[in-house]
Amino acid sequence: MKVLIADDHPMIVDDLIDETEKLLPAAQCTGTSNPSEVLQLFRQNLYDIVLLDIEMGSKNGISLARKILEIKSRTNIIYIIGHPQYALESYSTFASAFLVKPVTTERLREAFEHLRFPVSHLSTENIEEHYAGEPLIGKRIEKYREERGMSRQELADALFVSLQTVYRWENGGRQPDLVILMKLSQVLAIDVNLLISPQNA
Repeated sequence: MKVLIADDHPMIVDDLIDETEKLLPAAQCTGTSNPSEVLQLFRQNLYDIVLLDIEMGSKNGISLARKILEIKSRTNIIYIIGHPQYALESYSTFASAFLVKPVTTERLREAFEHLRFPVSHLSTENIEEHYAGEPLIGKRIEKYREERGMSRQELADALFVSLQTVYRWENGGRQPDLVILMKLSQVLAIDVNLLISPQNA
C-alpha cells in the first residue's frame, strides 16, 4: 500500500506520516509540503491513498484531486480541510473521507477503515519480490479480488466454481485455464494481461 500526504505545512505532513505509519505499518508513506510536487510524485508512484490539503497556497487540492483521478481513477482521496464548507465542493471528486484539522488518530483510523476503493495487502512489487519462482497468477487474483472488496466466496459464486478452487488458485495449488482467466478479467474488471504479465499490460 502506498500513501501520499500533501499539506503546505511541513509539521502537519510529519505528524500525519507518523500517525499513518502507526496505523498502517506495512504502508510506504511519502510526504510533501510543496504542492507543485504532488502530480509528479503521483505519476511516479501511483499511490493507493492520497491525503490532500484543499488549501495549499496557490494550488487548489480539489483541482489536484481531479488530475490525480484522471491518472488513476481508483485512488482513495482523503481531504484535509481547515474549514468544513469545502466538503460540499469536493464531493464532485468522490472522496473517501474529509478530515477537519487538527486531525485526530481516531478519525484517521476511521478514514483508513472505510476507503472508497479497498486496497489489497499485496502490491505488484511485493508479489514479484516475495513470490518469485512460485505461480504468480494466483497472487495477482488475490490482489485484484481484495481491491474490489470481494471475498473468496463472492468470487467463487461469480465464476460458478467452488470456494476451494479459488483458494487453490490464490495459493498456487492450481492454475486457472484461459477461459477462466477471461472470466476473471470480466468479474474483476481488469485487462487479462494484468493477471498474466503486468509488465506487458
